[in-house]
Amino acid sequence: MNSAILGKFTRLSAVVSPFIALAGIVVLQAQEYKKSVRQLNRADYLAQEQQQEKLVNWQQNSPSLGFDNLKASWSYLDFVQYFGDRDARDTIGYKLVPEYFETLTTLDPRFTKAYLGLSVANSMYAGNPETTVALMEEVLDFVDPTSEQAAYLWTFKGLDELLFMGDKEAAIASYKMAAQWSELQPEFRPDGLTIRDLEAGLQNTTEIDLKEAQVRAWSSVLTHIRDSQKQREILAKITRLKAEISELKMANNVQP
Repeated sequence: MNSAILGKFTRLSAVVSPFIALAGIVVLQAQEYKKSVRQLNRADYLAQEQQQEKLVNWQQNSPSLGFDNLKASWSYLDFVQYFGDRDARDTIGYKLVPEYFETLTTLDPRFTKAYLGLSVANSMYAGNPETTVALMEEVLDFVDPTSEQAAYLWTFKGLDELLFMGDKEAAIASYKMAAQWSELQPEFRPDGLTIRDLEAGLQNTTEIDLKEAQVRAWSSVLTHIRDSQKQREILAKITRLKAEISELKMANNVQP
């Protein structure tokens, strides 16, 4: 990939898919203190989540009586509060994110702002990129292409297809749609980046580049997952991808 295009690809990816890198030096005593607090609160967090799950299910299945948009706003505010509870999420994870996503999709598929946040939350934090792509496809059937930030729905979908599902052709198709929609509502970007830059960069991405990007993406997700079964599934994906990278490098005589 051309280095200039790769640089733009990297920066734009950082803009539209904000990966969170957890870093810092913490003394052992502080680590043990935090661990003990989380153990004490885990039962409370689980009980709280059960109540929240009941509310989400009620919001999704109860009659709206013509107030779908109002219920959608209410559900989105609940999601923001749920996602923003860092202590609870660090302790028990992000189980309800796909539930909120599905509820919002049912109530108001034109709620663009909500889906930009839910996309990142469901893929990067809850580890459900396949669900994200499926729900985004439903949403994109309803969203007005001229609405603010609508093109980024295609961009986020493309990132999931590329970084998690390894589907380069699907990602390119999504970025072509994003480029078309972005022309309907042009935005000035001081860094000069465009969606077409990313689309062009993808054309020249090698299979090794793609799989290495997938390893980094899934490794980022792993830091947020608390469910042991999902942790094992993600670790298996990462192990398989690394093995495939090694095989490709050997076949192409690429130095590791």
